[in-house]
Amino acid sequence: MKERFHFFKKSKPEQNVSSAIPLNIQSKTSNESHPYHRTKEIIENRIDRFKEMYANPNLPDVNFEREENQTKIGFKINNETDSFKIITCLLKTLGEMKISTYLSGYTSIVKDDLRISLSENVFAGKEISFTNKKELNDQEIEALLKVYELTNVKTAEAEKSPLQKLAEIGITVYDPKDAPRWDYLAGYSDQKQQIQETVINSILHPEAYRQIAEGTRKIYESNQPKAVLFEGPPGTGKTTMARMIAGQVEIPLIYVPVESIMTKWYGESERNLAKIFDAAGKFDGSIIFLDEIDSLATSRDGNIHEATRRVLSVLLRKIDGFNSAGKTILIGATNRKGDLDPALLSRFDTSINFPLPNQLERQSIFENYAKHLGREELESIAKASENLSGRDIKNLCERAERSWVTKIISGETELKLPPSSQYRSLLQ
Repeated sequence: MKERFHFFKKSKPEQNVSSAIPLNIQSKTSNESHPYHRTKEIIENRIDRFKEMYANPNLPDVNFEREENQTKIGFKINNETDSFKIITCLLKTLGEMKISTYLSGYTSIVKDDLRISLSENVFAGKEISFTNKKELNDQEIEALLKVYELTNVKTAEAEKSPLQKLAEIGITVYDPKDAPRWDYLAGYSDQKQQIQETVINSILHPEAYRQIAEGTRKIYESNQPKAVLFEGPPGTGKTTMARMIAGQVEIPLIYVPVESIMTKWYGESERNLAKIFDAAGKFDGSIIFLDEIDSLATSRDGNIHEATRRVLSVLLRKIDGFNSAGKTILIGATNRKGDLDPALLSRFDTSINFPLPNQLERQSIFENYAKHLGREELESIAKASENLSGRDIKNLCERAERSWVTKIISGETELKLPPSSQYRSLLQ
């Protein structure tokens, strides 16, 4: 016994090739057929790319058969996948189909010369096969790959934790318990005060912000920040400050370097960015720190690359979609604020400048790394280190220590802490 029913083509079926891998198939599918060896090459390349993209080498292989002028391609599908989702996926790609279902769980789908068989076996599990008396065309290859992605890639991806998803694309998540103390970053008292008022208080005391907004605004709108920009030269403590904030509010910091987003594969850069925001939303609050944000979102008024334009579009949509009353906030860091797209700049609730440290701040930084020196010695070194960033000072102190240890080992000096002259020698 069997039951028959029909689906009919939608007025505008989906026609975009699956996102990330260039296969020399046009963005709008055609009815061009490919020889068997080319079809096999296209599909195998895409499956290999899926395995690489999702760091999952255990995705099932695809079986190919070619005999008596008939091409048959099949693969196993995740047993938890709803058959109706598969049929819906095929409908969106192929349009009108004739579908027959049987009580045994077998489903037959026919579209012109293409026959799709969906079967379920107690021992073998669920399988699907695509058979065509002719060669497969672009639309049929696309349908097969969409079903593979739906039934294997996306199902496996959904089972991963946010930490796993982020780690696979090179994202570091810092535990707030390991964050530096609030006094770790010397100086920058004005910046710390601004961050306390703008970021930390809004996350720790959202109810107070809500009550004020309800009392001051004719139409309620949250006044909590969704995005903050840290601007300033390299090495001035922007990343360190973000980690310190995470420690103060006790939520993880998701550190996003630009190289973890941008790739050479079409569509994958914006996919990576969306993946980061989606994973961040699974935490009970988080700080997304986009380092070198100017590399992702240069002004659209200039000669912007199309890939950068798409990434910028995703970034703008994700910020707009933030729940400002939530515990997730974006911090962008740049040393080229003037290069940022105006639309992105308008999304930041505030911009906090991290300039190079002044003499007193440099003296405090030196004291962190050379506490054995006297006040006058620290003051003298700080005066001679103009235009050095906090990172430069840290690196200089480390070089001085290593060089001093070498002198001790070689017998040039006795075992004692390095004098101020050891540090001053590296400033010349």
